[in-house]
Amino acid sequence: MPPSVFSSRGTAYELAYGKGLTPFLRLARNAGTQGFADGVGMLVEQAAEAFAWWRGVRPQTHGVIDRLTVPLG
Repeated sequence: MPPSVFSSRGTAYELAYGKGLTPFLRLARNAGTQGFADGVGMLVEQAAEAFAWWRGVRPQTHGVIDRLTVPLG
């Protein structure tokens, strides 16, 4: 993937989670992208939505995301 696909003002979002700085995120960082995220937020938020659908209560997610997040730097 050419570095020109990244923007310094954009965010690189990796769908994989818990793997730290993946080759994709490393490429984005080296291209000057300032924002990074992995798939932890999506995983937890989807689980919370499913729980809410089945149980009628949406759990708080921030603490879970914080505990599962691996530093991306």
